[in-house]
Amino acid sequence: MKKMIFTLSLSIMAVLLVPGLFSVALSQNRILNQKPILKPIPAEKLVVRKSLMAYQAVPVERVTQKRARNILQSFQEKSSAAMQFERVRNLKGRFLFTSSQDPSAVFDINRQTGSFLLNFGLKKYSNEGSTRNLPSSGNAPELARKYLEETGILPKNEKEIVLAHVGGLNMAVAKDGKRKGNYKKLVTVQFSRVLNGMPVQGPGSRLLVHLGEQGSLAGMIKNWSDVKAVPVTKAEKKNDQVIQREIQDRLRRMAGQARDIKIEKSSMVLYDDGLGRIEPAMYVLAMARYEGPGREGVVEIPVDFYVPLLKQPKALFPYMKSREAKGPGGDKKQKTLKMVPSARSAGQDQTDMK
Repeated sequence: MKKMIFTLSLSIMAVLLVPGLFSVALSQNRILNQKPILKPIPAEKLVVRKSLMAYQAVPVERVTQKRARNILQSFQEKSSAAMQFERVRNLKGRFLFTSSQDPSAVFDINRQTGSFLLNFGLKKYSNEGSTRNLPSSGNAPELARKYLEETGILPKNEKEIVLAHVGGLNMAVAKDGKRKGNYKKLVTVQFSRVLNGMPVQGPGSRLLVHLGEQGSLAGMIKNWSDVKAVPVTKAEKKNDQVIQREIQDRLRRMAGQARDIKIEKSSMVLYDDGLGRIEPAMYVLAMARYEGPGREGVVEIPVDFYVPLLKQPKALFPYMKSREAKGPGGDKKQKTLKMVPSARSAGQDQTDMK
């Protein structure tokens, strides 16, 4: 896992933790003109486990405004932030609580699933200088787990929880076009999920805890549901040939103008759409090589995507326009794919594995 570093200025701090961050987009963003892939490297033969399972979220009680307020109050009792969320809007399927004290303070909760985003505000962290007494990367996971337990967010089956990443939120300050400082503001702990020995990826099955001064609770994101297993029959699964054909088709659509494409990783995972459905899929990470500007040199661009293993998936995968979509289509939530230096030299990529 790569360290998550966020660079921001005071003018955009209020935008970092805002409603709508439940979805985590992949790097795919466009369909290019088809062109033969010149040097594809075949992926290894796919082996589908006999005990392949899908998962469905267990229905929960619909969140009322009163209950949402009580949940928010329970978090406020665990935080040193004296933030008043006096404003509330009833949006489509959500309650949105905000504060006149700090525009970056927000509590956004999904009425159907109970998933939420909470931020007690970044105003107190807007001064120059690093936050005092932040927890260390070694102590932060246990402290984050403690907050999850005390607020009732900790999943019932702790064996499903795995530590995904310990990162932070930094603020870069520039003056007269010159970088003046890079200050550490918050420590962020992210937990992900494992089911039946398989890693779960996607916007769901994620818990993030933001820790501030003296290890206080600065914010939290929950997109995690209790689930029940749904057996997958042999007749519901695609065979290896179909999956391989779909992988090659997606590569042609996404990087058909590349000089060559190398599949760097092809692994079986579970994809959680964040809407109550978890299904098996192949996660593919490839490196597309393009001619550089002026036909000099080579530019490498990482490309990643999911291929469902079920013939008729019920989960909403990133390439789908809707649950009724029959094939790949544009997704407005996907990030723009930009040309970047080689992932090996830059030490960064645009995959869903951050």
